[in-house]
Amino acid sequence: MRFSTRYTFTFLAAILMVAGSCVPVEEKVEIPFDISSDRPPIKHVYDLQNAQEADSLLILLTNEDPSLRYVAARAFASFQDTAAVSALLPLLADMHGQVRMMAALSIGQIGVSSAETPLTDAFDGRDSARLYEAANSQILEAMGKVGEKPFLNALSTISTYQTIDTLLLLGQARGIYRYALRNMTDPEGTRTMVRYLSNPAIPMSVRIIAANYLSRAKDLALGPHADQLIAGWHSESHPYLRMCLAIALGKVKSKETLRELVTSLRTESDYRVRCSIIRALQQFDYQEVYPVILTATQDENPHVASLAAQYFVVQGIERDAYKYNSAIRSAPFWLAKARLAEAANLNLTSIYSGTKNTLQNEILAEFNRASSPYEKAAWLKAWASEIRNFESLPKYMQAGQPVPVRTQAVTSLIDVCTNKNFDTYFAGEGYLIKAQIAKYLSTALASGDAGIVALVSGAITNPKTGLKPLLDDKKSVLNKALAGLELPNEMESYIEAANALKEYDVASLTIPEDQKNYKAINWRIIDAIQPGTVVDIITSKGNIMMQVFPDRAPASVSSFIQLAQDGYYNGKAFHRVVPNFVVQTGCPRGDGFGGLDFTLRSELAEAYYDDEGYVGLASAGMHTEGPQFFITHSPTPHLDGRYTIIGKVASGMDVVHRLTIGDTISQINIRY
Repeated sequence: MRFSTRYTFTFLAAILMVAGSCVPVEEKVEIPFDISSDRPPIKHVYDLQNAQEADSLLILLTNEDPSLRYVAARAFASFQDTAAVSALLPLLADMHGQVRMMAALSIGQIGVSSAETPLTDAFDGRDSARLYEAANSQILEAMGKVGEKPFLNALSTISTYQTIDTLLLLGQARGIYRYALRNMTDPEGTRTMVRYLSNPAIPMSVRIIAANYLSRAKDLALGPHADQLIAGWHSESHPYLRMCLAIALGKVKSKETLRELVTSLRTESDYRVRCSIIRALQQFDYQEVYPVILTATQDENPHVASLAAQYFVVQGIERDAYKYNSAIRSAPFWLAKARLAEAANLNLTSIYSGTKNTLQNEILAEFNRASSPYEKAAWLKAWASEIRNFESLPKYMQAGQPVPVRTQAVTSLIDVCTNKNFDTYFAGEGYLIKAQIAKYLSTALASGDAGIVALVSGAITNPKTGLKPLLDDKKSVLNKALAGLELPNEMESYIEAANALKEYDVASLTIPEDQKNYKAINWRIIDAIQPGTVVDIITSKGNIMMQVFPDRAPASVSSFIQLAQDGYYNGKAFHRVVPNFVVQTGCPRGDGFGGLDFTLRSELAEAYYDDEGYVGLASAGMHTEGPQFFITHSPTPHLDGRYTIIGKVASGMDVVHRLTIGDTISQINIRY
């Protein structure tokens, strides 16, 4: 629909009336508002949500009990049925503020643009008593999920909120941020976010969103704000803000911001900020930054060291390959060593043939010496960075190899096709080499291994590999592999394979609902959880204590606790660690491509990753969650409303920050 200028300013005027003197009609609530999950009617609604009984939930939206209206509206934040929008819209005028708020949240989650006008109309600009402040805040955020771009300017130019208007400021900031996640930005929005970030009087929750906007939004023109950002870099001490400020300074790409980042990489105490600085330095010319990043490969923190080494895998050059090679021995952690070896092996040319032969022998020796399958996989990746070694990779794809090694061998074989040296090494024979690689992959595909199926399918859908036409005559093998996948255990691989077959115009069957095996809520487990209940995750690096959120995600929490009590997580490895993002575990295979014989519904209402230590469930899309979970290193608001949150770390974040790939869980205990 078209968004008129008159409409924009009409809505803006309504927003500006929040601080006005009009008094709203007195709220009358005859039935107590009680959404406690121990109430049978509330449990019933959760069960309806889990079963996705749309008709029954829609009826409850008009129930006289505001508690039932609230939880029914809440269900659609996760159900996300577009047909529910028309039934949710009247609740934006509900006499109960909490119901209004939840209706706005769910409408935003459903994300249909037709809700734009009703949402703006529902904003109560005369709410001087702040009865509907939470609802107004949620409306502003929802507009960031559904609004067209003309509204963004109106949202961005609101300037009347005071520092005490925390919810309204938060709604505005989240709305602008949500627009950015949909690749829509406005210079006024950027200016507002810089202003909020730079003002210590603004609530920290708002400043965190503003900082993440400046860090994550694409194509921002931050040059005009360079002075403010540099001033903030000097004055701000909170790591949540500094880690985002570092990325923003990288986007400015000036000599002054470069100088600030280089200096701070040597002096910054928080490893997460150092990680962000390394990522920010990737925006600058290699010659200007490589010395300080090479020094960072020797950092005392394994996340920083490995991230710095990875820079040279991506950005390294032939002339400095011997420097990467020299840094291997002094690097303090095996992952940094392996990545430096990968960078050196990739960039050493025939001029350094003796050095390269020695390096490759050392890589194989490290591979054979390593006991951890994750360390072996890292050294195999380093070996494969010399693309002429590709013919040796199929033997590592065999069933007898550890799963992480097998998965890495397939990944490395696919990576050969996009290696920067491919055309140089295989000039005139590139097509034949890729045909040979396609043959290796089709042979591996016939094994039906879930990880291999997913990876080969991803290679087909990635146009950069050039493998799609070469595997065209193997689509029957892919189809057979898809049919052999176990559901719902291997749902992610099924989805990848189905997408690959679409590339060949082969219609694959959707997953039948009865094969998804959605897990019911175990109310016996939920009822046993008390306010003091804690979960102890005992790892090879120490103990982590978390609290669970049964009221937010009862199906997911009950599943997690049941698996923990059954000993499922005992011995599971942290198979994925992304510095200053997440650590992830719970995969039965150990490579991220595994699941169990059930699926969980997404439970996304009020899922805000606004702090470190949130425990969320891994997902391949809506309603595909299972046993895998992750723990965040810092605020990650781009995950809000997309990944179920089951709990939060109460103590032991120092342990979370120390975890590296291959660390394990010995057991998880529940203390009631």
